Amino acid sequence: NPLPLSSSQEQQVRDIYYRRVRAECAAEIKEFASCAANRTVSATWACRTQRLAMNGCMVAHATQDEQDRAREEWFATRNERRRQKEKEEA
Repeated sequence: NPLPLSSSQEQQVRDIYYRRVRAECAAEIKEFASCAANRTVSATWACRTQRLAMNGCMVAHATQDEQDRAREEWFATRNERRRQKEKEEA
């Protein structure tokens, strides 16, 4: 959709995008988080395998196509959000 979005609307699209990427990589993120728990600097080398797997997953899913899908989802739910906001204000 060629409509320009405001800064806050772009942020909403990014939130959808990041949520979708994190959902795709939830297992890898969980593995890294459990490895890094109770570690500070040592997590860098102790959890290297998990970190590389997590980053690889996120890079693989953080594509322009995924951004476009997030934007499409935002436009698809725009009217629903507008109706909900009007209902809350009434």
